[in-house]
Amino acid sequence: MFDISLILFIASAGVVIAITGFFVILGRRILEPKKKLQQKIDKLEKEVQILKNHK
Repeated sequence: MFDISLILFIASAGVVIAITGFFVILGRRILEPKKKLQQKIDKLEKEVQILKNHK
C-alpha cells in the first residue's frame, strides 16, 4: 500500500510541476512582445528628447 501511495504522490508532484511550467512558458510568450515593444518606445522617446534638446 505504501508503494502505491508513494507512486501517486510522485506522479501528482510531476503533474503540478508540468502545469506550473506550462503557465510560466505561456506567461513569457504573452509578456515578451510587450517588453520588446516597450523597449522600442523608450528608445524612440529618448531620441525625440535628444532631438528636441538639440534645436
